[in-house]
Amino acid sequence: MLRKLSVFLCLFLLITISVYSDGTNNTQTVVSLPGQIQKNNNVVFSSDGQYGFVAAYRRPDGSNNNEVYSFSTNSGLIVDRKEVAFAPTTVAMDNSNTMVVVGSAATDIPTAQIHILKTDLDGRFSPDSYVASVPLPASSFGDWIPSQIAVSNLGYAVFSNKASLYVITIQNTFNGIAGETTSITEVVSQETYSNSNRLINIDFDKNSNTLVTIWRKSNENYSLLLHKLTSDGKLLPISTTPNNPTANEVVLPPGEIIARGSNVAFNSNATEIYFVSSSTGMIYSYPIYGGGGLIEKARYQLFADGAIQSALTSPRNIVFRNVQLSTGFQPTLYISRPLGISRPLGVKPNAIVTIEASDASLISAKIFDEQEDTMNTTINEAGTVAYIAMSKGTFYRFDTLSGETSAAQNFSNTLLKVYLQERNGLLALTGIQDSVGTVNLMRID
Repeated sequence: MLRKLSVFLCLFLLITISVYSDGTNNTQTVVSLPGQIQKNNNVVFSSDGQYGFVAAYRRPDGSNNNEVYSFSTNSGLIVDRKEVAFAPTTVAMDNSNTMVVVGSAATDIPTAQIHILKTDLDGRFSPDSYVASVPLPASSFGDWIPSQIAVSNLGYAVFSNKASLYVITIQNTFNGIAGETTSITEVVSQETYSNSNRLINIDFDKNSNTLVTIWRKSNENYSLLLHKLTSDGKLLPISTTPNNPTANEVVLPPGEIIARGSNVAFNSNATEIYFVSSSTGMIYSYPIYGGGGLIEKARYQLFADGAIQSALTSPRNIVFRNVQLSTGFQPTLYISRPLGISRPLGVKPNAIVTIEASDASLISAKIFDEQEDTMNTTINEAGTVAYIAMSKGTFYRFDTLSGETSAAQNFSNTLLKVYLQERNGLLALTGIQDSVGTVNLMRID
């Protein structure tokens, strides 16, 4: 398999990319935001695709911003704005247009602040809003404020403060008011919390309400915690290893590092999860309910960093799709290395690889020449196309089955992330130009 991968990588290194004026053959709309954004300032769309929502991390002068914006996806004009937390980052939305915005509070003690908003059919914010404040554990200087939040369609959101998991009500019901905390699951105590002992990531499947938490227990020891979000706002541990003191913990082999920024992918019915080690390049799967234990799928040297410090800071992103072929459905994984690195022992480039989930055999691969760029990728629902944004402005469309790059485009601004709402054919690329945030909107076929 490694020989097969090497052949593909050599071929892809020789590919020359043609740059077109418009990779989608459609008119672009550019949203200019009254503030600066960063990679955690994501874009979400209303269910009909008429409006988009994004927060700005800072104002143009560099001071903390505290607003989230609504914009028209047709005109690109700002429709409405709402004051929220300081330095807001992630915006998440459920299927009833209830929105959750994560930021921080202007307090002496580090605190994450979560604002809960509603929008109407015209993309405007309702006057009422609710706030939940979550304390953050004290650590060394420069420790980050978490921005991830998982929003369910049950009326709850799950937030990790890096030590505990909080379930917060986001809908007013007979049982509670939006902003109330319904449960707290402590994983790491305040006494043992440190930069090398904390929760670094959460992944949530809305259809099954399954939560996976990545726990960094030391520089070389990692675990996954499995929970189910219940209809009454509790996190129920999924018992996978009854003989383990923590029955819902999946312990990784020592030395297998999952870098902060890496994620876990669910299969179609959330009965199996997949992830990639940044240190060894090993692809793992774990059947949640099968009792089969951790499965080593294959090792890809392209994704192996070896050195601990490199592996700790170099994430691996993974996506699952069930691809329909003429012969039937094929479970498929898409693994990307968003940060290329150069070391005395060799270059580890930005790359995306498509593999069969069943045996981890290679389908396609793409190596990028932009070694100093940060790469961000989104995959369409069919699993046939990857849209790839490079930080210095190049945008690619990649056929995941054939391995061909059919179109590319150059933007004049720095690109941060790419988002896709396939239902309405919307593609959004966030970026920065002259210290101001931008959202480039495109219609795709």
